[in-house]
Amino acid sequence: MPTMRKAAKVTCEVYQGISARALAALAAMGVDWAQVQARRMVTLGERMPLPFLPPATRLEEDPAEACEIYLPAEHARAAVLMLARELRLFTAGRGAVYAEEVELFGPPDSDPCGAGLAEPDASEQPGERLSRFSLINCVVQRGHGNRIARSVLETGANVPSIYFGVGTGVRDRLGLLRIAIPADKEVVSVLVDAQDQHATLEALVDAGRLDQPGRGFVAAYPVPCGVANPMTFRGRQRHGATMEQVIAALDDLKSGTDWRRRSWTSDGTARTDRGWLKHLVNVALNCNEGSSDRLAAIVMAAGAGGATISKAKLFSPGGKDLVASPARAIIDFGFDPDRVDALIQALREGSAFDRESACFVEIKPLSTAFTYVAA
Repeated sequence: MPTMRKAAKVTCEVYQGISARALAALAAMGVDWAQVQARRMVTLGERMPLPFLPPATRLEEDPAEACEIYLPAEHARAAVLMLARELRLFTAGRGAVYAEEVELFGPPDSDPCGAGLAEPDASEQPGERLSRFSLINCVVQRGHGNRIARSVLETGANVPSIYFGVGTGVRDRLGLLRIAIPADKEVVSVLVDAQDQHATLEALVDAGRLDQPGRGFVAAYPVPCGVANPMTFRGRQRHGATMEQVIAALDDLKSGTDWRRRSWTSDGTARTDRGWLKHLVNVALNCNEGSSDRLAAIVMAAGAGGATISKAKLFSPGGKDLVASPARAIIDFGFDPDRVDALIQALREGSAFDRESACFVEIKPLSTAFTYVAA
């Protein structure tokens, strides 16, 4: 019978040139299985239009991959440290790694949560600092992701990544307006310092015009520990140290990142007239790709306001036999926590947990979200 259990999801997001090393690190850690998703990381670069003109900035994109693993919750911090050390992520410009607290529901024989690390060591060494973040995901129409990424970079946040998805649910309720709203989506994902969550959300709502019908959705999730990639600009180095190195040194001197606090409102809080969605959890159905449309229909019928479906590839770093198809789909949506039991029951009745679908459910806290809601 499917069971509910607590776990940690560790995400390692690195540039494509480092991804092979990341997979080797997971194998050395004894990880049974992981899933990888193609992404692109976006930074600002310096461009010299003409010798006599001042330099301008443009967006630069690099292929990247995000590897996700599930571990017992008590091993989350050790896994983040081990990956950060092995991949040298404490040096800006290589990638990011972070852990989230989640609950998993699914059949025991397809449990994605591994047995844990053989010798977990969660002690930080000099020069190593794990910080508390908010993970912000912004879902917009395909082709608009770079505009959101530029807005993120202009706030001074960390390097954002973008991946593709397909939206379902919201368009079906917009009548004739749905014709003008494509189903293809882009998801912009970025780690921001926890104290800057509201300011960043405000910027993304404005940049994406998310207060208009069908424009998209933005949400923030707590990240207890992680290492971000702050190398947001590429260009000529005019000083003896980069800005990222200066910031890292100040973090050590100040014993944290609270000194960076900045806000775009008078008291550091989000605008109260936005209609922020506060009382939700984030639910993600991870299933065989061929079952995604059928399970998305169950999710919509159970009361989800809308969902984004993205693709990932399942693999075993150590070469073990897979328990499911390597082609996976992730159906991601915000949901009323009081209705989760009814959702699970609907999925049971829809055979979501059989071998054909090989589905498991991930539930995690959702701090704040925003989308257009008709009056």
